[in-house]
Amino acid sequence: MNLQNKIFTVGIIGSENFHAKQFTGIFSGGNKYPDIQVKYIGGTYPEANEKLKAEFPFLEIVENPFDMLGKVDAVMITCRDGKLHAKFAKPFIEAGIPAFVDKPFTVDGDEAVELVRLAKEKGVPLTGGSALKSCYDVLMLANEVAKNPEDVRVGSLVAPLSMVNDYSGFYFYSSHLAEMTLRIFGYDPIEVTAIEKNNHVSVLTRYENYVITNQFVDGVYKYFGTVINQNGIYERNIDISLIFEHECEEFANMLRKREMKYSYEQLIAPVHYLNAVYESYTTGKTVKVKKVVL
Repeated sequence: MNLQNKIFTVGIIGSENFHAKQFTGIFSGGNKYPDIQVKYIGGTYPEANEKLKAEFPFLEIVENPFDMLGKVDAVMITCRDGKLHAKFAKPFIEAGIPAFVDKPFTVDGDEAVELVRLAKEKGVPLTGGSALKSCYDVLMLANEVAKNPEDVRVGSLVAPLSMVNDYSGFYFYSSHLAEMTLRIFGYDPIEVTAIEKNNHVSVLTRYENYVITNQFVDGVYKYFGTVINQNGIYERNIDISLIFEHECEEFANMLRKREMKYSYEQLIAPVHYLNAVYESYTTGKTVKVKKVVL
């Protein structure tokens, strides 16, 4: 497919999310993405649609997001509540339209599998989830593990959590830590043991050769990672200042080249990881992490 000189018209569903404002601003400001134009905005919060349009008057509000079908070349699903993502994404994927699906990709593991199987069947590229997996500091931690995985002894990650919210509770913010975990330590965790106390969740995640700890901490807005191997301790404060730029770059590359930076399996692996964590801390049991092969 020749996409040279193609202008991509984009619709955003989920104007209540700060991400919608950031994406619209990045794609409409400057000369970096002259071939990508955000034109339509819609979602379940009319007042948020109006607020975004007031800031970006060129936007057109679509009362029914599905009316974007036939008008857009790509869609960005940015609803704050992950339980809405599959509902909005599926008709566009069925129509062959590339999609960005924000974090969490979905809340339900079966919905996640259904979406990516449909995308694979239709040949539709997807991107999304948490941009933290693409942060420089996360990639440096991942590189430390990748150099000699057999030398890793333990590791740990700390990230914010919001347990009390209107956006599926635990799932609203926890994707950031889940996606960093899998990007750094591998997409093949075996099982998790989790404890919830005072809206904080502590997790032991067992891999084949090592065990890592995750701390989902309510009210502490800091991202930090450690890898301990036979050579010592490697640790980094994780800078998230460029996360929206990372997401836009990945989205643009997906549209221009119809290539995915992360596989379908990698996009949905965090959903199954978080499902296992949730089941573990609510039941008090160690839970296997589901593996999906498409």
